[in-house]
Amino acid sequence: MLQANRRFSGGLLLLTSYTLSKATDTLQNSTTFTATNTPFNVFDPGADNGRSNFDRRHKFVLSAVYAPRVKSDNKVVTALLDGWSIAPIYQVYSGIPYDGGVSGGNGGAGSLNRSGGQNRLVGLLDRNAFTGPTQNVFNLRLSRRFYIKEKANLEFLGEVFNLPNTLLVTGVNSNLYILNTQISATHPVSTLDFNSSATSGFGAVTAADSTLFRERQIQIGIRFQF
Repeated sequence: MLQANRRFSGGLLLLTSYTLSKATDTLQNSTTFTATNTPFNVFDPGADNGRSNFDRRHKFVLSAVYAPRVKSDNKVVTALLDGWSIAPIYQVYSGIPYDGGVSGGNGGAGSLNRSGGQNRLVGLLDRNAFTGPTQNVFNLRLSRRFYIKEKANLEFLGEVFNLPNTLLVTGVNSNLYILNTQISATHPVSTLDFNSSATSGFGAVTAADSTLFRERQIQIGIRFQF
């Protein structure tokens, strides 16, 4: 992790950081409460070793607060310009990792190896071998503070989350291949077909919301400090 900061001085504060990280596990579900894992082979946990669902390789954050005090002999200038502050926050980080799975008919066994576990091409692709689109999040806060007394002030503020209304992908179609099985006169014949649907194929966006990052949202408020 690298960090560079400018302490609050002259009405300006700057905070920047870059994080390089890597998270691996053997199929740990990234959920708040207990969830059921579906390993490829329960007798070989190592087969599921790979990138964690919450692995984010790169993350960069830049934030600032600009709140200059304006003091002028002209009371009108002071009344118009003093007490304003603006605080942007910009984040950019790697997209979500996701699998290249297989779906389709498999003779009723529930998976490729007939164990009822995950459908993945183990040995050809690592778990979570693919990465979704890079995420860009820009939030902005604008406020105006009115000083009533030495230790009391009234602040009007507005905050915009995801100001440019950027699409923040939180889920994609991980169905890489479709297993098609046909029963011939003598024996079944299976083929793996790439999931290339133009609208819902492999890698297509299936979700763009979460509890942390969503579409553009705006909130306003009033705060009295004493």
